[in-house]
Amino acid sequence: MMKNHMNKYAVRGYTLIEVLVGILIFAVGMLALAQLQSNLAQNSGDASARTRAMNLAEAIIERDRTFAVLESNGDDYAYQDIETKLDFQPDVELYGTDNIGFKVDKIVEDYYYTQGTASYSKDPPPGAAISDFKTIELTVTWNEIGEDGEAAREFSIDAEKTTTGALGSGSITINEVISSATSGAGGKASIGAAASSTYTPPVDYNPGQNPDIVSIKVGENKFKESTTPLPDVLRSDELVETRFDVVTYSQGDDGATFLRREEFIAVSCECSMRVPSAEGEGGLPPTIWNGEDYTEGEIVSKPFGVSASNQQSQFCDICCRDHHDSGGSGSALYNPFRSGSDYVADGALAGDHKHYHRDAQGNLELADQAGDTYVEACRLVRKDGFFRVAQDLRQEGLNSFPAHYLDDPAEVEVYSDYVTAAVTGYESQLGNESIDYAGSPPSLTAPASMVVPVIFPASSYATATVMSSSIDVTEQQLRSRGIYIDYMSRELRCKINKLQNNSNVDDCEVPENVSTALEIIPFYDVQLTWLSRWTETPSNNPIDVTNEAIADDNSHSRGFATLENGFGYSAINAAVHSGNLGLTGTDPIDSRYDAEVESYNLYAKAVDPNAPPQLSGVQVNGEITSAVPGVKAADVEIYEEQAECDRTLTGFECFIYEGATRPTLRVYNYFKNGKDLWACSAELGEPVRARSRDNPAGNYTIWELPTVITTNVTIVIKEDGC
Repeated sequence: MMKNHMNKYAVRGYTLIEVLVGILIFAVGMLALAQLQSNLAQNSGDASARTRAMNLAEAIIERDRTFAVLESNGDDYAYQDIETKLDFQPDVELYGTDNIGFKVDKIVEDYYYTQGTASYSKDPPPGAAISDFKTIELTVTWNEIGEDGEAAREFSIDAEKTTTGALGSGSITINEVISSATSGAGGKASIGAAASSTYTPPVDYNPGQNPDIVSIKVGENKFKESTTPLPDVLRSDELVETRFDVVTYSQGDDGATFLRREEFIAVSCECSMRVPSAEGEGGLPPTIWNGEDYTEGEIVSKPFGVSASNQQSQFCDICCRDHHDSGGSGSALYNPFRSGSDYVADGALAGDHKHYHRDAQGNLELADQAGDTYVEACRLVRKDGFFRVAQDLRQEGLNSFPAHYLDDPAEVEVYSDYVTAAVTGYESQLGNESIDYAGSPPSLTAPASMVVPVIFPASSYATATVMSSSIDVTEQQLRSRGIYIDYMSRELRCKINKLQNNSNVDDCEVPENVSTALEIIPFYDVQLTWLSRWTETPSNNPIDVTNEAIADDNSHSRGFATLENGFGYSAINAAVHSGNLGLTGTDPIDSRYDAEVESYNLYAKAVDPNAPPQLSGVQVNGEITSAVPGVKAADVEIYEEQAECDRTLTGFECFIYEGATRPTLRVYNYFKNGKDLWACSAELGEPVRARSRDNPAGNYTIWELPTVITTNVTIVIKEDGC
């Protein structure tokens, strides 16, 4: 009995087979873990190699950008030293690539400007010793595979370990253009021998062609001009990046010589809000012009943003991060002219200017929580080889002209004299440095209000351009130009006042080789023809002016006036937002938009005796907004039947024909990949026809227009139906 009782409680052990199976399972798991660790190490190494290759490519490009002289002299790095090099090993001392192997192929080509054809070619014109610019194609390859299939180079892991193939191979290629007209601030600091040199080599410069580029006189034989802004529409996310340069040069008997280039980008971005949660989180303060150079600060703790999409400009990373204020004042702000109500008063975002997104109805809604998306627009300037976010653009005046004006040098001189007089008068209104400049900014005097009035052609009914088939004037390309003046810090105004008064009293130093205040006042006269919104009243009668959505490189049409049916006067208006949004064509991003629009009227007169369509006096107008992130209402276009309609800066206007039985309005050109979109309007009611498809041509809506005056129509682009 005792024996049976003991067996009842006996403990059963593991068999040898069970132990072996357990060891096998453990071994397989450990092998998988080892392989995972190996893959992680390899992927980490590959990512590190790619990053190092990008850094190396950037360093080589910036080294080339900071040449000190044009022609080789054996001591300084020269523009002529930028040449093709194949299969070369980077200089360890310059580029710091001592612990990883790279091969670099650099293909360089020279381009020359030909004055007669106003074009560039690889063939040097007679007497050209130095090219106007060089193109560089730079390919960086790592861990090249040899003929035996094995890696041709070893990669250092640490002091004792190397690998001959575990990191894989790869390459990157970048392209760059380097002008012989260099700038001291154009290249990255501390790259090579040129970094210690303050010498800017004298380079022949070919001033831009009138009328698109106009030279403004800023001193004795010194001129400033701005290249035409060229937008790049990132169609995948409907956001825009626009570039232009400002060049200062001297003009002598032997031609023009380059003095300074300032490179600008205006960019619009979709961002996501963040608040600092750790020491050192935040962004840079604005980069500011001090009269000699652009100065930048250090990272400060403040609200910041991150790019909300990888389908937008590469510069959106720093635009979203930096374009936030930290509660400072004056030049510490991105837009010192904002009112106090435009800043967040308390909470985690206190001191930052307010940011907004669109709700489901297309209305502006405050982005006041971490993670909220919002749309931002930034102006960037190249500083030490990198683009940094500068203070916002501020247009102080807009002027428009009929076709052919500014083609003649005498007309250019009249306009240039007006600009310099207006800018000088603007600065003189600032007085001493202690005034409330940001709170009560001066106004730029309009041409007709000058002491000696300047009347540009077609700027009044009396000077209206006559359009008639009998004199073969049935179409003309109108033009507009904006005068921008940046906020001037107290330090900069001190230098300006010192130059204007020829005084040594002020406690500030003026730059060398500068003789007039205009040379250091940060102003730009910019071609805005293809960025302005053009409308005419009465709409399209008798003159029609194009108003297409912004496209790459100004390939769209705006400001092109065509003679339609009818006779009489047309008042033609050009309008553009005065800040960063004016160069990106972005929808309003805050409630101040309407108050920051500059406009200018031109007049045209149709004298053909044919009878115009009779308008009934019934007007229908309103706003067009978008509730879809990344889809701009500014890109929406319209077409009408039995009415005359036109896009305005943020909406539309229609004039109904007399006796119209069924006037209609069609809206189209709203699109986003992977989305069906709808145009909705409570005021216009149900559309007579609507289509929504995942292609640019498939989205459109047609409404019947009311035949009574209706002035508060809202059309909203939506994603989830009406």
